[in-house]
Amino acid sequence: MEDRVIARLQVKDKRFEIFVDCEKAMLIRDGKSADISSALLVDRIFKDVKTGEVAGNLESVFGTSDVKRIAMEIIKRGEVQLSSAYRDKQLSMLKNRIIEEISSMAIDATTNIPIPRKRIELALQEVHCNFDLNKPEKEQVEDILTRLKKVLPIKLGEFSYAADIPIQYSNEAMLYLKRLASIKSNTRNENAMSVNFSVKAGNEAELLNKLKSVTHGNVTIKKL
Repeated sequence: MEDRVIARLQVKDKRFEIFVDCEKAMLIRDGKSADISSALLVDRIFKDVKTGEVAGNLESVFGTSDVKRIAMEIIKRGEVQLSSAYRDKQLSMLKNRIIEEISSMAIDATTNIPIPRKRIELALQEVHCNFDLNKPEKEQVEDILTRLKKVLPIKLGEFSYAADIPIQYSNEAMLYLKRLASIKSNTRNENAMSVNFSVKAGNEAELLNKLKSVTHGNVTIKKL
């Protein structure tokens, strides 16, 4: 279902407006799509969409009269209204990313055990955190951690390991290492792969279990 909004571009004293699908237009604006045919809902360039007045002299301003090329320029250079549905979806995704980032590193300072995501979500409700699409995520993570420390014995943890993995299991093991850890070094010979990596607290147990599983226990893992 389309989510119709207005995109507009002001060029000196002239205004150009189009009807677009909000999410598809934002994908173009963010450089993730070039599908203007799906984003543009009405194949016209307006001077004012509310009155339906169509813009004239397009070629003198844009160097072309091609509606789709002009619409692409309006989306990229101008302003795209954000619908409430789009904002709600983006806020939900932002919240999930921030919670995932915190829960992947969060350790209970009293027990040194990873804090479950559900416990973090409940604590967020308690401290009434707000998420802001216009504020850098890193800055929001730091602010939320400060708030969480008022109600949780939370600290962030990341652990370093060295592992020797039989060469026949190295490719499958590497899939999990790339997904769950940060690889610091990786060397191979005909018999084994030696890898140094760091893993966030929330991923530690899963990764170590995966490495033991894919190698059928034939792995040497040392915490550094």
